[in-house]
Amino acid sequence: FAGPFKGYGQIVIIDHGDGWTSLITDMATLSVRVGEQVIQGSPIGRTGRGTTNVTVELRRSGRPVDITPMIG
Repeated sequence: FAGPFKGYGQIVIIDHGDGWTSLITDMATLSVRVGEQVIQGSPIGRTGRGTTNVTVELRRSGRPVDITPMIG
């Protein structure tokens, strides 16, 4: 998914396969479209001026995953 979502601004949902997805919310503009392959490190969009509330959420089978143990 890539587009507006009520209450979350522009969002991108990236399907990683095997039930894993990432949600990135509160973007002002998007640089990707539905069905487009996203390469690690490539830009997917921009925030608005003064916007610091971009949220990234990792999900497994539709459920949020606490990434803290994975990064630290």
